[in-house]
Amino acid sequence: MIHWIVDGNNLIHSDPQFRQRMEESGFEAARQLLENELSRLRGSDQTFEVVYDGGALMPQRSGVESSIARRGKVADDRVLALAREKGGAGVVRVVTDDRSDIGSRLGGSGFGWVSCSEFRKLVLEGGGGRKAKPREASDKPAAPRSKKQVDYWLQEFGVSAEEE
Repeated sequence: MIHWIVDGNNLIHSDPQFRQRMEESGFEAARQLLENELSRLRGSDQTFEVVYDGGALMPQRSGVESSIARRGKVADDRVLALAREKGGAGVVRVVTDDRSDIGSRLGGSGFGWVSCSEFRKLVLEGGGGRKAKPREASDKPAAPRSKKQVDYWLQEFGVSAEEE
């Protein structure tokens, strides 16, 4: 069993896909995208726990637990506590780019540190250990995913709300 403990804020801010969603639709939308992706890709031999510095608790997704650091605390401490709690019950992998704080404080066998870019390659792009469907190449740009993005393009092309 592999227990993935993810520094959610760190992953969202460092990963291009989640950062773009955050810029377009806000942090909560990026959190939802992250948790949906993890739920979709989770293998039967994996668990995911995502820890955030703040925000509102959202409904749990299948196979993905999320938590928020308590008021006055940082997510790093919660991540380390979860790693120690899961230790001995399989392999624990902590996902963060904060190696100087979290990564260096892990210590012990069974614990590992994985950068956000490595996590993208191993789990998000790798299909969580399952075969990912190949994407077809297209010259067509992706459809707008938020009202903010639609409004931006309407403004860029000089279309006002009355003309729609």
